[in-house]
Amino acid sequence: MAALWKHERVALLRERGGLRSLGFWLLRRALALDVYTLFALPLRDAGPAFLPGCTLLRLVSEDDLANCPGSLLKQIGPHTGIGVDKLIAQGGRIYALVEDGAVRSQTRIDVGVAHTDTPCPLTLEVGPHNAFLSFLYTHPSSRRGGWAKKLLLATASSMAQEGLHVCLSHVQATNLRSVNTFFSLGWRHAGWLLASRSGRYLGTLCAHPTLRVTR
Repeated sequence: MAALWKHERVALLRERGGLRSLGFWLLRRALALDVYTLFALPLRDAGPAFLPGCTLLRLVSEDDLANCPGSLLKQIGPHTGIGVDKLIAQGGRIYALVEDGAVRSQTRIDVGVAHTDTPCPLTLEVGPHNAFLSFLYTHPSSRRGGWAKKLLLATASSMAQEGLHVCLSHVQATNLRSVNTFFSLGWRHAGWLLASRSGRYLGTLCAHPTLRVTR
């Protein structure tokens, strides 16, 4: 197991940002410090998403929820954190890519205010016309198939059409593949969020001006 881990770590060093990721990993080991990269994406309407072989499911309103097949809600629910009904009631949104009745990838979007347990329980205020991507999940059988990238592109365009301006998110700085995915899709670095490995929030550095984080 240790040899496999070492091989994977060396392989990651060959990827974009690999050396920086290793530095954050060393900080985590030496100082018990968890660093999260903050991202921001200015939203723009790229037109209707063209997604061959699949469709974009939007759960934004109570009507969307009522018209969604129960089989899809059953797949989506466990990966929302609080359940689909409660999320929609609180003003949150779900976007998912569906193929042949299966949810391949899904994301939870909170508008105005987001509550997250990562890296510890926090409230993130982003402004009434902005959003926070709280959770991104791809079914294990669909990983490495580009589903998350397709979903993020389609979601960004849909949010712009709905009148939102900016979407923010955070990713653990050692999660190199996720960090590179965000950069490749046009998300911009928007600061750092710091926490102890024991789960204590330490603050933000150079954070996006619309973001306010409280415990």
